[in-house]
Amino acid sequence: MPHPPVIIVNPSAGAGRGGRLVPWLGQQLAATPGAELHVTNDAREPEALAASAAERGFERVVAVGGDGTVQAVINGLLGAARNVELGVLPVGTGNDLARSLELPASTDDAWRVAIGPTTRRIDVARARNGDGRERHFASAGGIGFDAQVAAAMATRRGWQAGRAGYLLTTLTELRRFENRRITMTIDGEKREHQVLLVAIANGAYYGGGMRIAPDAQPDDGHLDLCVVGDISRLTAIRELPNLYRGTHIRNRAVSMHVVARSVLVEGDAATRVHLDGEPFGGLPLEVFLEPAALSVAVPAGALGSTG
Repeated sequence: MPHPPVIIVNPSAGAGRGGRLVPWLGQQLAATPGAELHVTNDAREPEALAASAAERGFERVVAVGGDGTVQAVINGLLGAARNVELGVLPVGTGNDLARSLELPASTDDAWRVAIGPTTRRIDVARARNGDGRERHFASAGGIGFDAQVAAAMATRRGWQAGRAGYLLTTLTELRRFENRRITMTIDGEKREHQVLLVAIANGAYYGGGMRIAPDAQPDDGHLDLCVVGDISRLTAIRELPNLYRGTHIRNRAVSMHVVARSVLVEGDAATRVHLDGEPFGGLPLEVFLEPAALSVAVPAGALGSTG
């Protein structure tokens, strides 16, 4: 490690996997003077810790957790006046940004990448919801049905917070959900849709491994918009396996759009929004692209990386 990192651990990530890694992480840092290891107590801490690390001159912050933890750390880093690199040790349930960054599945290998010399600048999105709150995200946001599932999942614990629980919650919420009428303005062009959901993707994956935007890359200079139109509950259930394969885009009710600068989604204020699986209020939602806004540690050769 050329510079001592700050490690921020969510101990609850991956049904406690983050917490179980703390002694191992301490061993990895034992020979690195100046490195810091922080175990968080609540969801607000990672952002504050990342912002503090940036203010104190650290060169890299490693997020140990899932997509929610990574998002919190990113928001702390992007609020700083200087560039601080992000490392990711994915131990959460979803780990969708890690998939898009081509990070290794092995903890040992992922750790070596997270503290290694190879980095790549990736795009980030900045979102503003109907309450006027703003938040950055690097994986994907969603409107409609997927956001309703995210809101329900926010209260799940234990096995219900894993993939099996996600699928069960998806089926349960599908019985309750009614498709929404929305207006989208993409780079100034307005259009109306009746939708099950809209996903705004910076990478290919969301929802714990669903390839919602199969061609999306986090460093391609645009966002990929997946609009799942006015489909029935039965069709939605049939399409679930296709979401993991990325073949849902062959359905005529699904359309893909490229967002070069911004997208505004308007509709019923009760229509829910999520960012990286974290509830984010309701519509309207405006998302702005911030190209190459963040430097991230990646494997050599991933995303056209540079050492």
